[in-house]
Amino acid sequence: MHILRTITIGVTATVLLAVAPGARAQTQDDLAMMQAFLQIMNDYFEIIDATYDVASDTEKAAILQMMKIQEVYEERGDKARSADVLRKVLEDSRSPTIRNAAYMLLGDTLKEAGRLDEALEYLQRGLDENIQTSQ
Repeated sequence: MHILRTITIGVTATVLLAVAPGARAQTQDDLAMMQAFLQIMNDYFEIIDATYDVASDTEKAAILQMMKIQEVYEERGDKARSADVLRKVLEDSRSPTIRNAAYMLLGDTLKEAGRLDEALEYLQRGLDENIQTSQ
């Protein structure tokens, strides 16, 4: 994807310089504006790459989805309610990566809700799973 991005940006710059007479850099300001445009194009392709990277990896996608669910509940003024979703993830998932993220997100959510003992309980469970797995 990086090669495609580089080629696309190069072609865009070449077309702008060759075909559009008004796009030729006449002053330093024009050159700066063209460089800014090319940087925006590069940033756009980096966003596409990052989105593709996350969407192509089920674990990364699941973690992002859990975070987005938390965001929605938070915007609704009920972030603590996302704890139910995270508990369900822990019941259903066998992926250590997804489980680790769920334990951390759940611990943070419960802590922010003032449920410190429950937060510690889930964080300890996650730690215990990791220690057990690493032996």
